[in-house]
Amino acid sequence: MNKLFIVCCFFLSIEIACAQNETNDTGEGVFYSIEEAKKKPLDVKVLILEHQSYDHVPELLAQFSNIEVLSLKGNSISVLPSFFSKLIHLHDLNLGENIFAVLPEELFNMPGLRILNIYGNQLTEISDRITELKSLYRLNVSYNKITQIPLSVLSLKELNTLNVSHNNISVIPVDICQLTSLHYLYLGHNSISQFQPCLASLPDLSMVDLEFNDKITSLPVHLESMKSLRLLNLKGTKVSRGEVEKLKKALPHTMIDF
Repeated sequence: MNKLFIVCCFFLSIEIACAQNETNDTGEGVFYSIEEAKKKPLDVKVLILEHQSYDHVPELLAQFSNIEVLSLKGNSISVLPSFFSKLIHLHDLNLGENIFAVLPEELFNMPGLRILNIYGNQLTEISDRITELKSLYRLNVSYNKITQIPLSVLSLKELNTLNVSHNNISVIPVDICQLTSLHYLYLGHNSISQFQPCLASLPDLSMVDLEFNDKITSLPVHLESMKSLRLLNLKGTKVSRGEVEKLKKALPHTMIDF
């Protein structure tokens, strides 16, 4: 079995475990249909409504005032209702695989939101209002049509995981080093041509995915000082094998896929 696959699964398992701990998903308060949830509206903590052909958010959701985790993944939703921001306990939201063209305005009135998955939609940009989500811990906007990482994202001081892979991004902002809490950075399958040297200054950055950015031809020497780095994916880039071997010697505890 491919070693990189094993390591990726390890990192993913850590993220899933952390998410489960944050959601207190032990079976109590967990529902998989509106019909079951509406019987005990105040008991609903976790609601999973995935792949149920919704083209709008069910109005009954407004009754679940204690909800903490909601997944609407795999539907055909393009807007959020006005009541949505009143779900003040909601901290984990999955809107993946829907048809959102913009980040819904209702999100920006939810300062307690910590996990936002909105991958596989039709976003072309990340609204500057995302700065209002000051508690955001994980942001996944992969598989969209985004062309840049705005400075507004770089103000999210709590951000641990940023996934902007599979977009149309060509530049990593110089100010990305402001994300001092960042552990996991997914940049794969874009059009990036340069690895920002300042990334080497991030104290806890442990995983960087740059795969299939075929315009990347070299890496900054600063990268050799990244002792926290445990996984670097360079598959599909044009970094030379000699440079990779040199980096492996400088970072013996880092797995590098090339």
